[in-house]
Amino acid sequence: MEDRHVVRRRQIWSKRGPWDTLYRQAYDYAIPHRRPGGDGQAKNQVDRIFDMTATMSSMHFAGSLQQDLFPSGQAPFTLQSGALARLKLGAGAVKLDRELEKVGSAMHPFFQTGDWDTSLHETCIDLGVGTGALLPIKGDAQNPVLFVSIPFDEIAIGIDMSGRTNLVSWKQDLEHQQVIDAFPDGKFPDGFKDVSKAGTVVTIYQDWVKLTGGNQFGWTFAAYIAEGVEPIAKSWSRTQPIAIPRYYRVPGEPYGRGPVLLALPSIKTLNKAQELALKAAAIQMLGIWGYRAGGTFNPDTVRVGPGEFWPMQSTGGILGPDVSRIDPASGRLDVASMIIGNLRDDIKMALFDNRIADKRGTPRSASEIVGQLRQKAETHIGAFGRLSNEIMPVIVPRVAEILYDAGFLSMPLNVDQFLIATSVQSPMQAAMNAGRLASIANYIEMVGAIAGPDSIGLYAHINKVLEKIGDDLQIDKSLIPTEEERADIEAKRQEQQLQLMAAGAMQEAAPQMIEQAMAE
Repeated sequence: MEDRHVVRRRQIWSKRGPWDTLYRQAYDYAIPHRRPGGDGQAKNQVDRIFDMTATMSSMHFAGSLQQDLFPSGQAPFTLQSGALARLKLGAGAVKLDRELEKVGSAMHPFFQTGDWDTSLHETCIDLGVGTGALLPIKGDAQNPVLFVSIPFDEIAIGIDMSGRTNLVSWKQDLEHQQVIDAFPDGKFPDGFKDVSKAGTVVTIYQDWVKLTGGNQFGWTFAAYIAEGVEPIAKSWSRTQPIAIPRYYRVPGEPYGRGPVLLALPSIKTLNKAQELALKAAAIQMLGIWGYRAGGTFNPDTVRVGPGEFWPMQSTGGILGPDVSRIDPASGRLDVASMIIGNLRDDIKMALFDNRIADKRGTPRSASEIVGQLRQKAETHIGAFGRLSNEIMPVIVPRVAEILYDAGFLSMPLNVDQFLIATSVQSPMQAAMNAGRLASIANYIEMVGAIAGPDSIGLYAHINKVLEKIGDDLQIDKSLIPTEEERADIEAKRQEQQLQLMAAGAMQEAAPQMIEQAMAE
């Protein structure tokens, strides 16, 4: 079993080779401070960057994507009845939703410690290139759940015949002591714990494999030292232990493509155009100079600067001056500025960098700003379905399993999207739901216009409509009255109306009662 697994792991790592080259170019030009491999011995890539548009916009994209998906300080999800449970329970699914929301609320504090936000932002940086990896792990008693954002250059992904992820391999170079601390109960080779090897570095593979066939389910974990066959540690989990989100994904490929990859041609062109423009500007400012060889002028000893004196034989005559400027100085920097400006706009548009620039002249109109924001939302929605399915539906069941094992949940949760589903809570999801709610509002408005306001109840279940609106606008169930509470509220309202009617009747009958009393 281990031999076949090692062979397959070696295959998926070898197939990752072409992606290394593609992703490395994106990192070199958009995130130059990060070098795949992490050895820190490569040449500083910042020296090759002549324009900061891509580097700034890529970081802005990561923050914007996190804000659109899971804003900091906000509950990132809620639990609700799945499609199959709603079909079977009917109206009773509302009660189940309220109970599941309480369970989800008990899990929210573990996503609000700051560890989730920082790890998610790091994952969003990798998502700008194409592929991210987010791993929930068991913590200690003070912090039961920790989140780790794994760099893309440290993972390899395997897929099954239908394109679904069924193997994830995490490759790291760690010191011997780090490995021992990570796996205190591990079965290490002889001599591995030798004190003399404490500072040496060893390659370790941590692999997650999905079980398939028969009654097998869940995921197995195994850690290997370098190319060893026998694992040093093994475990099993019922839920998928690691989330592998991809921004865009082409069918049949395990890795994704992000906006940085799509904008890479313009990023490289802008970088070269800026480099050439700077060289042209330097030539125009400093010039290209020629001098008469064999004379008294030596360019290796003179200093170029204001107030300097150069020794030379003559400054004119039949042979001309000893030193003269020979460049035509006719470069069109205005054309270069126009090309660079257009490329910058294209890169910002590709990375959804719609920040309002502080420019002189006529400001951008409100319709232009709204149009850009709408374009961003529509483009994000294209990738939002994938991101919402590959992050929270994986993270939430795994966190629930960790919390149950740690004793923070009283019962295990089978979050399978059929009986119990994960609903993403985010501004992007609310915007998508608002679009669907517009059709409901238009229908009720048309019913009122055609059949009359008093007949709306004949053609629409107002209670169900309002429940649907509350769900899609992500309103807490605790803020919406239940059916029993609505019945009590209605009874109290009718009682108040009867009291008001009785008081009104008494007020109208008071003059007659006074007249009768005076007549008597």
